[in-house]
Amino acid sequence: MTAPILAAWRFVRQNDLPTLWRALLSRNAHPALQFLKYGICGVAAAVVHNGIMALLSVTLFPAAKGALVDGQAISESLRSHHLVLNNALAWPFGTAIAYWLNILFVFTPGRHGRMLELLLFAGISALSFFPGALVVRWMAEDLHLPSTLAQLGFVFTSVTVNFISRKFLIFKS
Repeated sequence: MTAPILAAWRFVRQNDLPTLWRALLSRNAHPALQFLKYGICGVAAAVVHNGIMALLSVTLFPAAKGALVDGQAISESLRSHHLVLNNALAWPFGTAIAYWLNILFVFTPGRHGRMLELLLFAGISALSFFPGALVVRWMAEDLHLPSTLAQLGFVFTSVTVNFISRKFLIFKS
C-alpha cells in the first residue's frame, strides 16, 4: 500500500510544475493522481448536488433542524423525509456533472458504448444513492443529528461505492 504512495511522492519531487500539470491532466496518470482527480471532480459534483439540496431545503421542502412550516417546527420524521427527497431531486444534476468531469479528466471511456457507459454510471450512482439515503435518514431521524452531519454521512457512503464501482466496472482505466 505504501509503495504507490512513495512512488507518487517521488514523481512529484523529481518533476517540475508543467510536467506535474501534464501528468495530472493525463488520463494515464499514476493511480494516486487519478484518485486525486476523481476527488476533485467529486467535489465539483458534490457542490452541485449539495447546493441544489440546500436550496431545496430552505425553500420548497424544509429540512433544517427546527425548521418552521406554518409557524410550527417540523417533526424529525418530516425533516428526514425532506432530506431524502431533496437529495433525490438533486441527484440527477450531481450525477450528470460527475459523469462529464470523469470522462474529461479521470477515466478512459470505451469499455462500453457511450450510452451503456452513461446508463451504468447513472445506475451505479443510483445504487450508491440508496445506502446514502438510509444513512441520512438514520443519522437525522434516529440519531437526531443536525442535517449537515447527516448529509456528510450521505456523501461519504455514496463516494465509497461510486469510486470502486466506476473504476472497475465502467471505465477502461
